[in-house]
Amino acid sequence: MRVFLTVILPLLTPSLVYVIWLLIRARLVASAGGGAPAPGASQQPGQAGDQVTAPAAPPHFLGDDVPWVTLTLSGAVLAMAATMTMYFIQPVGAPDSDYIPPRYEDGRIIPGQTVPRDEGGEGAEMTPAR
Repeated sequence: MRVFLTVILPLLTPSLVYVIWLLIRARLVASAGGGAPAPGASQQPGQAGDQVTAPAAPPHFLGDDVPWVTLTLSGAVLAMAATMTMYFIQPVGAPDSDYIPPRYEDGRIIPGQTVPRDEGGEGAEMTPAR
């Protein structure tokens, strides 16, 4: 889940926003008539129903007009920002503490933890303080 939130989601977000914007724009163009004259445009009498407009073309997702460089760079910037945010908000132990990694004891997994160093020794024993 962490990889999804810090790498995949930030990389895909700009592209997803762009695709959603294309879909919304295509619907707005289709609901407006695809090429209907602007409101207030002059029409001669008898021609109000004569104008035929072509339906709006579907959005073109993989064409030459897609800003791939901008989408890729903005995704990379978001991924770096998410990684830096996770780095700075994760808890860390004090400088004078030792890390004991997770281990398996008596049929259960004991999570990793930091323990204070012994005053007179090199480091803490490998058993957690109780």
